[in-house]
Amino acid sequence: MAEPNGELVADKLLTGLHLAVLAITAAVLPVFALPLLAAYPGVYRSVAQEVVAFALLTGTGVVAGVRVVRRRPLGKARWVLVVAVFTASVLATTGIPATELMSEQEWSYGVIGWFVLLLMVDYGTTAPAVLLGVHTVMSFAQLVLVGQGHEVADLVVVTAVVLGLQLPVLAAAAALRTLAATVVAETDRAERVRTADAVAEQLHADRRERFADLAATTVPLLTDLTTGRADLSDERVRAAYAVAAARLRRLFAEHDEVEDPLLHELAACVDPAERNGVVVHLETCGAGPTPPLEVRRALTEPVLEVVTTAGSRARVTVLGTPESVTVSVVADARVAGEGTDSDHGITVTRLVDGDTVWLEATWRTRT
Repeated sequence: MAEPNGELVADKLLTGLHLAVLAITAAVLPVFALPLLAAYPGVYRSVAQEVVAFALLTGTGVVAGVRVVRRRPLGKARWVLVVAVFTASVLATTGIPATELMSEQEWSYGVIGWFVLLLMVDYGTTAPAVLLGVHTVMSFAQLVLVGQGHEVADLVVVTAVVLGLQLPVLAAAAALRTLAATVVAETDRAERVRTADAVAEQLHADRRERFADLAATTVPLLTDLTTGRADLSDERVRAAYAVAAARLRRLFAEHDEVEDPLLHELAACVDPAERNGVVVHLETCGAGPTPPLEVRRALTEPVLEVVTTAGSRARVTVLGTPESVTVSVVADARVAGEGTDSDHGITVTRLVDGDTVWLEATWRTRT
C-alpha cells in the first residue's frame, strides 16, 4: 500500500484545524452574542452601531467560511476582513455606555478573538498572536480612557478566560505545522529510500544482463585466449575478437549520460576498427527519435560486425526523421550473403558488390 503524500497529510491537518475554528466562530456569534444584543436594546447608546457591528462580523464569517469550506486561500481579502473585524469591535464598544463596558451587555469582547483566529490561523502563529494582543491592549486602553480604570482587574479576569480558550488554538496550529513539516520530511526521506532501492535493483539487473551478454559471447573467447586454444593466425578468429571488443565498448557506452546515445554507442563500436588502422567516417543527417536500449543494440549490431571486419575504410551514416532512424554503413568488408531481414522491429538490408558491402538498418516508431 502506497504511503500518503506528506504535503497532502499536512494540508488535511491544517484544514481540519481551520474547520474547527470556523465551527466555533459560527457558534459563538448566534449562540453567545446575538441573545445578549437582542436582550438589552435599551442599554445601548446606538443600537444601529451594534447592529452594524454584528452585521460586519456576520459578513466576515460568511466570506471566510465559504473560503475555508472550499479550501480556497483568503488572499488579499484576509486583510480587508481583519479591518472589518476591528471596525466591528470599535463600533460595538463605542455604542454602549462606558459604565456598561464590563457588563454582559457588551457582547463583542469574547467574540472578536475567534474571528481573528478564523482569518489568521492558517497564516502563521505570530500574526494572529499580534492581532489578539492589539485587540487586548485596545480594550484595556479604552477602559482607562473612558474613566473605568477601577474595572481593569475585572477585565484581566475576563481576558484570562477568553485568551485561555483562544491561545491554545494557536499552540495547536504551531504544533500541527511542526507535525506537518515532520510528515513531509519523513515522506520525502522514504521516497528517496525507495528511489535509491529501485535504482540499486535496476543497476543490479543491468549488471546481470551485461554478465549474461559477456558469458554468451566474450567469456568463451577470453577463455580460449587464456588457455591457448585461440588460433590468432585465423582471420575469422581475429574478426571474432574484434567484434567482441566492439561489443564491450558499446556495453560500457550504453550507461553514459549523453545527449545522443545512439551516436555515442556507434562511436564506441567503430573505435576498435580505428585502432586497427581502418579509416572510419561517422556522419549524421537529420534529427530523429531516441530509440530505446534494445533497439539501439539491434541497430548497431549489424553495423558493428561490418565495421570491425573492414579492411581499410568504412563510412557510417545516421539518418534521422521524425518517425524513423536509419543507420547505414559502406565498407570494404566480408559479409556473407545479401538480402533483407527483420528483427526487434529493425529492417536490415545487405548488398555486396565485390569487396564493398553496403548495409542499412532502419527502425520506425509505432504510430
